[in-house]
Amino acid sequence: MMICSIDTCFLIDWSKYSGRDLLKRLFDYGFVVDEVLEEVKSENTLAYLSSLLAEGFLVIYPFKREIEPIVRAVVDTSARDPRVRTLDPPEAYALAIGIREGAVVLTENRGVMNIVRLYPEFSATVWRSYEILRRGYELTFISNFEEELRRYERETGHRFQKAIGR
Repeated sequence: MMICSIDTCFLIDWSKYSGRDLLKRLFDYGFVVDEVLEEVKSENTLAYLSSLLAEGFLVIYPFKREIEPIVRAVVDTSARDPRVRTLDPPEAYALAIGIREGAVVLTENRGVMNIVRLYPEFSATVWRSYEILRRGYELTFISNFEEELRRYERETGHRFQKAIGR
């Protein structure tokens, strides 16, 4: 069973992507916290988030109090280390869920990626959109990886310069 933990920046990008059902093909379900819900402002992202919640794919994480010490440690560490962009609570909660539940953390936040890389105590699997698209290609849900990257870029405005040789 594959589960994911999703932060706000990831949801915003994926709400614009026409191939967003790939998430439901790769993961059994995903967790979010109410801080993520509170950050969402656009109608498009709200509609996408609401549909994922209504379908039962996204679940509000029920053990938030239990992960608050991890969240605090992540935020404190990120604030003290100039190599890691300071993480906001929604990103820190997504990471803490990944650590506690073994969920794949879905984010585009470099701070999350750096803290996981630099601090073994915050070990978690972190995937950006690139890794999700790559995994979809490996499982043959996507037939042309390079073409799908370009479609994702067109639809979301997100760029994969290094990934496709630009």
